[in-house]
Amino acid sequence: MATYQERLTGLLAIGMPERLARIIAFRPELVGELGVAAQVAMNPGLEIAPRLAAKQGAKGPLKRRRRTTKYQKNLSKALVEENGKQRKKNGELKKGKSPGSILKAAHKKARKMTK
Repeated sequence: MATYQERLTGLLAIGMPERLARIIAFRPELVGELGVAAQVAMNPGLEIAPRLAAKQGAKGPLKRRRRTTKYQKNLSKALVEENGKQRKKNGELKKGKSPGSILKAAHKKARKMTK
């Protein structure tokens, strides 16, 4: 087990506030609740450290995102309009309206806009 000073410097190195780091370094049984980063800081010789370093290596190429369609853009515009129509000034829904009624009307409007 590492000494108090080694535990304290490890916790400060991962960016933990000094007041909290002093408490945790003094009472190592609290480390289990903090997660892997704190456990590695408390016990630098743990075998978790090499696995974490390998996991944080260079990431592969990002997956390309799908292009937004005309319908999606129209639905976004229609949702903004319907939200404004079916809500009061204070943000509450008008009487008899629900989030479902907003979506239903927005979908209907978006379909008409795409034709």
